[in-house]
Amino acid sequence: MILEGKRVLITGGAKRVGAAVAVRLARSGCRVALHCRASVAEGERLLSELPGSGHSLHVMDLTPSGAPERLCREVGTFELLVNNASVFFRPGSPEDAAASELYSRLNFHVPAELLNLFAAQNLTSGAAVNLTDCAVLAPGAGAYYESKLALTRLTESLAVRWGPENLRVNAIAPGAVLPPAWAPASRMTKILAATPLHRAVAPSDIADLVEFTFRCDSLTGAVIPLDGALHLSEKSPFGGI
Repeated sequence: MILEGKRVLITGGAKRVGAAVAVRLARSGCRVALHCRASVAEGERLLSELPGSGHSLHVMDLTPSGAPERLCREVGTFELLVNNASVFFRPGSPEDAAASELYSRLNFHVPAELLNLFAAQNLTSGAAVNLTDCAVLAPGAGAYYESKLALTRLTESLAVRWGPENLRVNAIAPGAVLPPAWAPASRMTKILAATPLHRAVAPSDIADLVEFTFRCDSLTGAVIPLDGALHLSEKSPFGGI
């Protein structure tokens, strides 16, 4: 697919991985629709720095009923979709224990609704990518895990359903990238020690892979690990395989 001039919607696009993806796709000629919820200042700054033209910022909480539809109406037609917005709390914390419904809503149902809205545009061609988690490539449990696993399975199912319509969808399953604010340095160190490459995944690597999934017209239904082989390691916190 030629990316020049294509409109891309990136959820959670104001900072961290989403921002790296936005910059990469803008440099490739895409017109970027940045979505954010609370990171408005970061989103406005990123919007002013993106190369090219035709970019926009959309501030919205996607969890209420009907919010994905409202976001798509604001953005207009978009040929590319990056489902990046997600939530993750410290495992075993009170927030994690209380987040079952939020995990299900934001990590699975919102991306699923956006995928349906994307497909309903009757495009002649298009592509989507879902950011999941390398944890789903090994046995696991918990509400966060289940939400990301459901999105992974949906990716595979939609690839088959959408193929005749020339719509493609893939998933990227990252390992350790950037630690969340609550994560102590010791936890990141432990995960990287279990990673065969012994290093974190660079946000720019994820951005490059997102671009590749969009450009490669034969790629659909793939769940691509980008984790330094963490999911294969016997020392993996996910149990290895």
